[in-house]
Amino acid sequence: MLKVTKTRQTTAEFFVTENGEEKLVKTTVVNTGNDAVSNVFETLHEPELYAKYRKEMRKHEAELRELRYAIEDEILADLEKSGESTE
Repeated sequence: MLKVTKTRQTTAEFFVTENGEEKLVKTTVVNTGNDAVSNVFETLHEPELYAKYRKEMRKHEAELRELRYAIEDEILADLEKSGESTE
């Protein structure tokens, strides 16, 4: 018998360009399990730059959140097709 567990890991790196140099501000790792539940881990590397570019950072955080939801929904759809339930 073969059992396949579908999980996903998404890594997002948030950069800004300051003084002609690209700087890593924040890293977010989203682990989505086979039950379509995500765990989010964030590391803030440059708090001052995050504060300075907050609007841009929040825009990208929203994009990542939408991607996370799309991945969760895709896993849920696969579970429904296979007759499994997350309840």
